[in-house]
Amino acid sequence: MMQRRFLTIILLALIFMVGTGGVVAKASVARKNGKNITSDQRPYTIMIYMNGSDLESEFGAATDDLVEMLDSGLNSQNASVIILTGGAKKWQNDAIPETECVIWELADGFLNELETMGNANMGNPNTLRDFVKFSMSNYPAQRYGLIMWNHGGGSIAGFGHDEKFADGSLTLLEMKKAFDEAGLAENKLEFLGFDACLMATVEMAILASNYARVLIASEDLEPGEGWDYHFLSALNKNPNMNGFDLGKIIVDSFMDFFPANGLHDEILTLSVIDLQRVAPVMEAMGRLMAHEISEPKFKNLAIRRAHTKTFGEGSPRDNYADMVDIGDMAVQLQELYPHEAKAILLALKKCVTYNRHNSDVPLYGLSTFYIYGGKSQGVPSLRTYSNLEMDSDYTQFLHHFFDRLIRINREGSEESEESENIRTELVLWKPMDDKTFRMVGLLNSPAKQNLLWPSINDHPVCLFPASTTENARRYAVPAKVNNRDADIIILFNQQHPKGRILGIRYNAGNVFQKGYDPISEGDEIAFYYLEHDFNNSTNALENTPENWQLGETFTVSTQPSLSWAVAPTQFKQGYRHTDICHSIIYTTPF
Repeated sequence: MMQRRFLTIILLALIFMVGTGGVVAKASVARKNGKNITSDQRPYTIMIYMNGSDLESEFGAATDDLVEMLDSGLNSQNASVIILTGGAKKWQNDAIPETECVIWELADGFLNELETMGNANMGNPNTLRDFVKFSMSNYPAQRYGLIMWNHGGGSIAGFGHDEKFADGSLTLLEMKKAFDEAGLAENKLEFLGFDACLMATVEMAILASNYARVLIASEDLEPGEGWDYHFLSALNKNPNMNGFDLGKIIVDSFMDFFPANGLHDEILTLSVIDLQRVAPVMEAMGRLMAHEISEPKFKNLAIRRAHTKTFGEGSPRDNYADMVDIGDMAVQLQELYPHEAKAILLALKKCVTYNRHNSDVPLYGLSTFYIYGGKSQGVPSLRTYSNLEMDSDYTQFLHHFFDRLIRINREGSEESEESENIRTELVLWKPMDDKTFRMVGLLNSPAKQNLLWPSINDHPVCLFPASTTENARRYAVPAKVNNRDADIIILFNQQHPKGRILGIRYNAGNVFQKGYDPISEGDEIAFYYLEHDFNNSTNALENTPENWQLGETFTVSTQPSLSWAVAPTQFKQGYRHTDICHSIIYTTPF
């Protein structure tokens, strides 16, 4: 019989973590023998699908959350907590193996190893199915919860990266398959939670409504620390609470954790969603978008789409999520379709039972896919969306809206040239030869006199707007870090009016990284720059790979920072106009 492993806190002082950017020492553990599968029905069984990925292998974020669970003081008679670990090349503790997926029970301060699943791919729906079936079969309860722990990408990309299997992930339809085969249609979860980015989507909620009563998830990106798992202690006081009450505790602990730890500038939003009331939201969205898109209406729709709160934005090389807040979408369109917009807002109010955030604009707790910035991925994205079989009117609208965006770009029509600009920025160009210019600066301002331009380690950078909260603004700088495509995220707030580097957000398809990786000594960085020949081509510069060039690679020796200086006299300036079709037009450098 294999040796059974137990993880407990012996020397908590040996574990040093500050989110995903801290220093991680390997956790000290104790090991015992034994197996504690029980047939006694408890108030709750909470299953945690912990796909460690780079969050664990590089930064120990999963170990950090395991410590919180162990430290919560949960009495296992009130809830069985069953955890599947896997998906990471390395675990930052001395109990959890990298070579196999293991099922554990959280048992009064220990992690008791129950079963191994071999070297399973956590991006395979069969792995999720087998874990759920094992947990519910061996740990019967009055209520069941399932928490999906990792990265997330919204309705198109789905959930998770297993770094041992080429970053294998689970699409929404693959999760649906796993839930079906696990028998959740007959034995519904009390709640389904996503400790991951961008998963509070109406599409996820519609599919989950057959398998769970409550969805707990974030519309936006999550910090690297994720949820605060001390919430488990609440089940000691009231082990019979329903998913709505437990969800409220999860939201409050999440939202209160970061300010309490001095992290006031993180992007924060978390929702509790009644899945039995989500269908009317989708139906109201279909009625809103069922109108024919005439040319004048398209212009109005495009302008309003441009101003709708969008999640998961980054640099032009990493801007494909296209998830928007449904309530803000309705607010933007209420002048055009007042009755339909009101119906959406009423349906959201009934469906989203609890929601907290620190957004710069009101959020309504549930998002949807609305293609706009990710036009280059439009064909496969819309194919994926159609396969979800959501409301036919809304799906058809997305196709028509996308076709209109692309047709105007392709034809270069007068409407495109004369269309209203939604944003104008100042560009700094470096002449590369007699005809080619390299874009080395971008400022969110049309003013052009007495300007300072930003650099990192004396390399000029373009600051592309990424996200805004009530306390801060974030910008993305496209780069290659240690031979991986990434965005370096820059924060501006009252404490850092000249900007502070938050860290690295690696590009991994449409699944978005939770938190930021730190920039460390020895990292090799090169910034991406757009290049353009204004003599031989149109001033519309497409976001295609051949237009992006890597600058000089440098090795980090000291912690980099953002600096500001006057541009060299040989550099040129120009304007960058973003029109209502999210097309980019540049003026000739002057």
